[in-house]
Formats: sequence, C-alpha cells, structure tokens
Amino acid sequence: MKSNKVILILSIESDRDLSETISSSGISATKTWRRGDLKLKGSILKYRNFGFSIEEKFYDIPSAGDLIKKFLADINVARSIKLQSVKKLLRVVIYSHGNLPGLYYDTDLLRLLAGNDISLDNDVYFLDE
Repeated sequence: MKSNKVILILSIESDRDLSETISSSGISATKTWRRGDLKLKGSILKYRNFGFSIEEKFYDIPSAGDLIKKFLADINVARSIKLQSVKKLLRVVIYSHGNLPGLYYDTDLLRLLAGNDISLDNDVYFLDE
C-alpha cells in the first residue's frame, strides 16, 4: 500500500510588499510572490496580493493535529505567525491511499490559531491504488 502524504502550508498575504519584512525577520520562505505573479507556470491565474508560504511534507502520519503543533514551533513559522496586519492561512492537505490520518485538533491548538488570527483549511484527497 502506498503511503499517505500530509502537506502543511502556512501562507501569509498582504496588500503591501513583504520582501523587507521577510528579510528583516529572518524568515526562510518556501515560496514568495508579488501581486500579479502567475500562480502556476502556464496558468492565467494571478496572485492578487503580495505573500509568501512555508511548506513541509510528511509521510505515514497517524494524526495531523500533532504535526501542526510541531510545524508551528518551527522558527520560520513561529516568526511568521507573529506578523501583524497580514492575512494568515494554515492549509492541511492530505493525500490518502485508503488510510486517512486523524484530523483531531485539540483546544490548545485551536486557541493558538485563533490567538494569532490564523485561518485553518483542510483539503483531503482520496487516491485510488
């Protein structure tokens, strides 16, 4: 059986350029974009705002909630969630091959997300063998 993959992505967006914020905060982003950049090569979809994301991939994980706590403790992520006047979104993307990881989020995690004004999005894809 193929292994499941969980991808955690913290996206930060703003109507102002974030390049100075990224460098002065010492944040190492996985991806950065500017307003008007194409979302995907060859696509017509463009970003409406400036932003960056930090992404990490995990395999064969029993519970996504525990992963999120570890992910949020990463120094780049921790610096990013403290930024003010930006839109923050944590995406939990799961590619499942029949054995779905748990999606239990405890009160402490939800308080941490709410206290830092972070929206949460879950995308689950069930893949055929």
